[in-house]
Amino acid sequence: MKADGTLFTLENDELLVTVARHGAELTRIFDKKAGRDVLWGADPAVWDRHAPVLFPFVGKCYEGRYIYEEKEYQMPTQHGFARDMEFEPVLCDLDECWFKLKDTPETFEKYPFHFELEIGHRLEGRTITVMWKVTNLDSGEMLFMMGGHPAFQVPEGRSIYDYTFEFNREGCRKGQFQEELHYLAPTSGGYESEELAGTLSLQDGRVELTKGFFDTALTYMFDDAQVSSVSLLLDGRPYVTMGCDDFPYLAVWTIEDTHPFVCLEPWYGICASEGYKGELKDRKGIISLPGWESWSKSYTIQVG
Repeated sequence: MKADGTLFTLENDELLVTVARHGAELTRIFDKKAGRDVLWGADPAVWDRHAPVLFPFVGKCYEGRYIYEEKEYQMPTQHGFARDMEFEPVLCDLDECWFKLKDTPETFEKYPFHFELEIGHRLEGRTITVMWKVTNLDSGEMLFMMGGHPAFQVPEGRSIYDYTFEFNREGCRKGQFQEELHYLAPTSGGYESEELAGTLSLQDGRVELTKGFFDTALTYMFDDAQVSSVSLLLDGRPYVTMGCDDFPYLAVWTIEDTHPFVCLEPWYGICASEGYKGELKDRKGIISLPGWESWSKSYTIQVG
């Protein structure tokens, strides 16, 4: 593994992968055989991130604040704060790297929990496994959410409308096709609303990205662990596949107008509901972690 202090590189005969210390963010996936970058390049004129880590919240808190044990805390940014913090490298190997982040006096002011967050990336063949471990460093209950947000860029010379989504690929291979998926969608303010819920119809587990696809919902949030994997197909073949078995939510998002990438987002948690001003412990999708215990999950990105 190569490292320059801020970027860490994992590499084999198939892929070259870089991870940044800042936010423990996956910043590059280069497919050597195809000769192209698969991960979005974070063009600041469009969207200046690659694959941010979402912690300790997924999405927005209603009106930028939340209630914990009858006290109000400010959380004006969506997706928490881990994505904008410097992590400490703790393991740097040829095919695996790990980073950790602990709470600080500044984080404790807006998120009153003592924690350690560890983020790992492992490269095996054409698959990257993204690993999370959250540890409660106190005796009381810890409340949090966790999510991934990788953006996969549209190959040069192609359009987002050349893509087809294939859901739950293993089932499709066995002839077990899903006919539809229930989804939630956010309001223009970024809050979950049952009024915007809908059903996405599938044909043999697939749906083409037509020009009206993201007019229905700019973000599709599939709930109830319906999706164990989702593939972006180009010309009928997988371009990239996200493996997210047992994740309660899987979101699909792109930016308005230009659509230069598609985000496939495995979530443990979801944005606050429109108008939600209740206790944090009762927010939809919240995880409760007992004192001194740890919670671990992972998802995979397979190229090709």
